[in-house]
Amino acid sequence: MSYRIIDKKKILIGFLALFLISGCSGKSNTSAQDQVVIRVDDRVLTLAEFNEYFESIRMSYDKEEAKNSVSMQDARLSFLLQLVEEMIILRRADELQLHVSPQELDAAVREFKKDYSESGFEHLFLKQAISFKTWKERLKKRLLVEKVIHIELLKEVSITPQEIKDYYNKHLKEWSQGEEIRSRHILLPSEDQAKKILGRLQGGDDFAGLARLHSLAPEAKYGGDMGYIARGQLPESLEEPLFELEQGDLSRVIKTPYGFHIFNVIEKREAGKPKIEECIERIKQGIQKEKVEAAYGSWLAKLRSRYDIEVKKDMI
Repeated sequence: MSYRIIDKKKILIGFLALFLISGCSGKSNTSAQDQVVIRVDDRVLTLAEFNEYFESIRMSYDKEEAKNSVSMQDARLSFLLQLVEEMIILRRADELQLHVSPQELDAAVREFKKDYSESGFEHLFLKQAISFKTWKERLKKRLLVEKVIHIELLKEVSITPQEIKDYYNKHLKEWSQGEEIRSRHILLPSEDQAKKILGRLQGGDDFAGLARLHSLAPEAKYGGDMGYIARGQLPESLEEPLFELEQGDLSRVIKTPYGFHIFNVIEKREAGKPKIEECIERIKQGIQKEKVEAAYGSWLAKLRSRYDIEVKKDMI
């Protein structure tokens, strides 16, 4: 994988990575409930809703950083823009008459819960002061966004045998390198947040759960699981400290231009030169990801031009 993907068109990090995050601020006032911050045609988001959704993000910051008005305003603005994208895509879901059934939502909740005991799952929400009801509502919206992307972008992706061969040849060298590591990963925007999360991990908190709730990396929805990584696939600033770890080890906080990283090594193995037949699914997923990312920006721009959109940045 390449961490340059993190900055591309927000395909996963922009609106998916934070869709699992929601909270309850406990604040309620008539003014905030009535003030519309985002409007996409008939869909609206009020200031009260925005504050509620943002609360758990605010709580993930160190106390001192949370008091920094500039940092908080930047975070609020970034989150606002992500919600605009979400609402545009949800408006497209209205046009396509798509919905998430109760069965689909329950299945997604079960998938999330499988890494926890019942008490551990409940404790996770209590610890973060997150409303399960609100989180479930946000999860439902994330699933609906994924449906739209699947129909509008992913379903339209065609892959030719020549593309499979070309992708295999392009990546064979990196796939053929000796040592491979399977690791979980958490990416955070600030050092204070990263140190706070690392302390919780060292105290025994579940890595997958914290990755889903806090990580900004694309693999957050998979509990931070990056799959197998060979030497040469990561920037040196990440590769060297990661490959020094042994199976089961937890890394220190690693600073890069992308943010602050924490790794947990799941498995280490030696890898030989793979045959193309062994890589078919990996190849298809890679090609699909590249094509979806390439199409996402122009697709979203067309949707923007189609709808009547109003964003009141000054209100947040």
